Amino acid sequence: MSSNDAEPGKPDRLSTPRQTHGDQDLADLARSNGLSEAAAEAVAAIDAVMGKVRRSVQRRDFGRLILARIDPSLEVSHLDAIIALSTVVSDIPQDEVTVGVIAERMGIDPSRASRISADLVERGYALRVASQLDARRICLRLTAKGERLVKAVRQTKWRIFAGALAQWDEQDLVTFAALLERLAAWAIDEAGMSRAADAVKQMMDETEPGAPEAK
Repeated sequence: MSSNDAEPGKPDRLSTPRQTHGDQDLADLARSNGLSEAAAEAVAAIDAVMGKVRRSVQRRDFGRLILARIDPSLEVSHLDAIIALSTVVSDIPQDEVTVGVIAERMGIDPSRASRISADLVERGYALRVASQLDARRICLRLTAKGERLVKAVRQTKWRIFAGALAQWDEQDLVTFAALLERLAAWAIDEAGMSRAADAVKQMMDETEPGAPEAK
């Protein structure tokens, strides 16, 4: 059977209609930049899907539900700190994670990271240990309780993710992984983002009252 043939009970992956329709202003802009009708509609749909995913991640529904079950006194930021403590980074030994490292990984100020870390120690998810590299420095390490939480969360997220993709065609998965990586390239292109930011500023400057008209 070819990769384009549908299995019994499974819709043809190439003929399944797209369920998401994006913003028509974006589709019009894409068409004005030379994209075909189908491509412009696809670009708008991709933008809409990405928006849905982003909002779901920002709401942190899964994390909040977990904490409500196991420890309602914890906030999502505590779970983030626990995950940050468990994250292995090549240039930082696992036993050398300080409050400053947690702040950097979470993108928060050190004072907030310190408060969150103190909460985790108090609730038994982490403990303070002396650095093996510098006895004057205090580091943090997950307790057995914290490690159990990390393992449970990761395994559960994996089961949810794997379950969502279990019905996908193998070639679809391989193709999607490559295309997703290609799509993500723009998000880590610092030079491109800088140019885009400059373009936004220029457009805003041009629309300021009294600004000279663009030639």
